[in-house]
Amino acid sequence: MTYTTLLPARMGRLELRNRIVFPAMVTNYCSTRGEVTDRLVAYHQERAKGGAGLLITEATYISPDGKSFPHQLGIDDDGLLPGLRRLVESVHAAGARIAVQLCHAGRQTSRAVTGLPLLSPSVTRFGNDETSAMRQEDIDRVLRDYAGAALRAQKAGFDAVELHAGNGYLPQQFLSPFTNARQDGYGGSLENRVRFTVEAIRAVRAAVGPDFPIILRLGVAEPVSGGLTLEDGVAAARILAREDIDAFDVTAGMREGGMWVTPPLALPRGTHIEKAAAVRQAIQASRPVIGIGRITSASLADSFIAAGKVDFVVMGRALLADPELPLKTLQGREEDIRPCIGCNEGCIGRLSRGLDICCAVNPRVGNEYRPLPRRVASPRHVLIVGAGPAGLVAACTALRRGHRVTVLEKEAACGGKIPLAARPPFKEELAGYAVWLERQARDLGADIRCSTKATPSLVSELAPDVVLLAVGSEPVIPPIPGLAPERFLLAEQVLQQGPASGQDVLIIGGGLVGCETALFLARNGCHPLVAEMREDLCMDIEPRSRAVMLLHLKEYGIRTLTSCRVDRIGEGEAVLCRTGHAEEHLPCSRIVLATGYRPRTALAEALRGMAVPVHSIGDCHGGTRICDAVWQATATAETI
Repeated sequence: MTYTTLLPARMGRLELRNRIVFPAMVTNYCSTRGEVTDRLVAYHQERAKGGAGLLITEATYISPDGKSFPHQLGIDDDGLLPGLRRLVESVHAAGARIAVQLCHAGRQTSRAVTGLPLLSPSVTRFGNDETSAMRQEDIDRVLRDYAGAALRAQKAGFDAVELHAGNGYLPQQFLSPFTNARQDGYGGSLENRVRFTVEAIRAVRAAVGPDFPIILRLGVAEPVSGGLTLEDGVAAARILAREDIDAFDVTAGMREGGMWVTPPLALPRGTHIEKAAAVRQAIQASRPVIGIGRITSASLADSFIAAGKVDFVVMGRALLADPELPLKTLQGREEDIRPCIGCNEGCIGRLSRGLDICCAVNPRVGNEYRPLPRRVASPRHVLIVGAGPAGLVAACTALRRGHRVTVLEKEAACGGKIPLAARPPFKEELAGYAVWLERQARDLGADIRCSTKATPSLVSELAPDVVLLAVGSEPVIPPIPGLAPERFLLAEQVLQQGPASGQDVLIIGGGLVGCETALFLARNGCHPLVAEMREDLCMDIEPRSRAVMLLHLKEYGIRTLTSCRVDRIGEGEAVLCRTGHAEEHLPCSRIVLATGYRPRTALAEALRGMAVPVHSIGDCHGGTRICDAVWQATATAETI
């Protein structure tokens, strides 16, 4: 099939081999001075080899006081040019174009990162810091910094620059009434608030001349009270379309609404396409418009392009999960594309903690500069017990190294807990990852035996050279008086069997599993109440996913109690104790336990005396997330 997304296209002055843009995503792979490293070069070159049309570097700081991450890429000094040239040359050698994103963080950083006072349009607080309102001399200096950075980009050989006026960075801070309370020519009316962005564009254009492409990444909405509305964002785009720019890259959100910046799995694919479409209509398609928001396939991208909503599409996390997505699509190998599961754990989740990024499902992210493990000279027989994500990833890794692999799975199907994890609302597409893993393992030659329980005698009979245990975890049953087996169901049983409608259900445990089970029950006509011992819900998941989860709980009207302990279970009721409250007797027709998991260790203990090495991976080794399973499985299998 021919996809419009994969055909050559023009973005203003820029000729591209296709309409796929790999966007700016901070990696924390650079030196503390913002220098390009081998790691960053290999990371970008991998996406270029995989077929993306345009790559945009991560938010690249133009001034020392505009840096927002400790190991962020910089373009504020001529001494950085040699590394930037090397990055450009590596991407060009792989057939793609590359732009540098020019960024000043404004208030969206900290003194701990910059060592300097924070600047912003107005005095405000961000984290532990208070910002200073920019004086005219500050504004003039930052505009010069944009121009100087753009000129360096041109000298380094970049094909374009992208001016970042979104995601809460400095130009958006001027545009937004949430952060701009100025009373001068840069505040008040929309025309005044957009002035800083206009002047930044003009400064960059004056520096690079008439022929160099400029893309504008524009934030058009903020999900906070008093923030930028879509109406104002679109009106700003109409004003900015009068300037000499080549394309609009339409985004939304900022740090206070991070779930909009990197939409998790629970938000729809193409999250911001309608916003991009509104901009395209407002400017009468006078400039190409780039659309973003968890776009995961060429077919999905084509649907947006065919509808006239966007001209180009961003594929960010999808190209982390599989850099070869464009190439595999061109080759008709869509089934081989490793799916992004939208978990945000390895990418933005690590970045928000000041760490370097990786990917939950692709352990090569950030390791592209390291050689792949060699095929072994003497293949071994690797026995893997468990066909969940840890077991199947280990199988694929061992097979690629040349080993012979047998996988035993006690259930009738592969996937471990993934099929159950895909049952709650908004999680359905997660099931595709289990399908992909099984297909990969079988295609590589794994001997997968489902409905086969591993025992010490069977392990001995199969005579493996090494055993990897990926047998998962088992639910924890809390010692609550009166909690007899006939009075409760496990959360996984509810997800597997489905609920009876109309029941008043008490869910004990308000982590991810408990809250997702509550949504599942509410969608099926039940009336769940979630009781959690901690002070808040869903404290075990990535913050953006948590924010969306809390919104969904509110949307479904699910009752929750925090700082709440279930003291005992009586006939048709549970007795609850909350800090500062009297004892409560809660009527409930069903109790569901979502009180956590502990590693399964029985088989490991039974195999302890065997002569062959035995290694535990994934949940049975203490992991709790898919990313733990993938990383542990890969690391262990690479040592065999």
